[in-house]
Amino acid sequence: MSGKQLNTTDRVLICGVDTDISDYDIKNELLKTYQGVKRVQRWYYKDETPKDLVQVNFTSPKHAEKFLEDGCFNINNLRCLLTPLEPTMRLKNAIESNNGSNGQSKILTEEQQVTDKILVHDVPTNIADDDLRQELSKVYRGIKHVKRWYFQDESQTPTERVQIDFVSPANTKNILENGFINVGQFSCPVTSLKPSMRLRKKLESDNGSDGQSEILTEEQQVTDKILVHNVPTNIADDDLRKP
Repeated sequence: MSGKQLNTTDRVLICGVDTDISDYDIKNELLKTYQGVKRVQRWYYKDETPKDLVQVNFTSPKHAEKFLEDGCFNINNLRCLLTPLEPTMRLKNAIESNNGSNGQSKILTEEQQVTDKILVHDVPTNIADDDLRQELSKVYRGIKHVKRWYFQDESQTPTERVQIDFVSPANTKNILENGFINVGQFSCPVTSLKPSMRLRKKLESDNGSDGQSEILTEEQQVTDKILVHNVPTNIADDDLRKP
């Protein structure tokens, strides 16, 4: 494994952060300059006293590398030094799977993923799926389904993660490049999900092609039929036909 691969990480530690500064404020300050901020979490001692260390997880090593290049992070007149952390297990597995390759990294960053599904993190649980869909549809095109994830136990407590399915990977590309979406006053980090079965089959059928993607987005399909989603059930078919 090359030295470059050993230094590849998607996690960074900010040192010397005043303990009075909240994770929320740190995240908002980061998002003013940096893309792909996934999670911000302060470290604590065993007695739950806060440390002056804050961990930042990024959606891809590309964004972490950009952050580390600056060498420090300025907040509230503090100049905080940066140090790389061990990568997440997901990235570590990807690096190990490329061990012994020809040196050309094949690790796909979030923005390079071809998918029609994304997962939005840190979405307040008091926002309903329908309200979230309406708010996001004002800004983002091609939203097909919005579904909040729940804990898989008897409580069925809602999590802060929301899955969004789009009509095509073209709709997710810019979102994944930015690393976050805006939900009202919140900037919520996003990560890619495994594509739908339909898109996966298309990707598999194109495997081994000349490298030119032939994936047709919804707007490129040649068809005389379409499926309209989320139509209220109280609208009759005849009324839908009327101009």
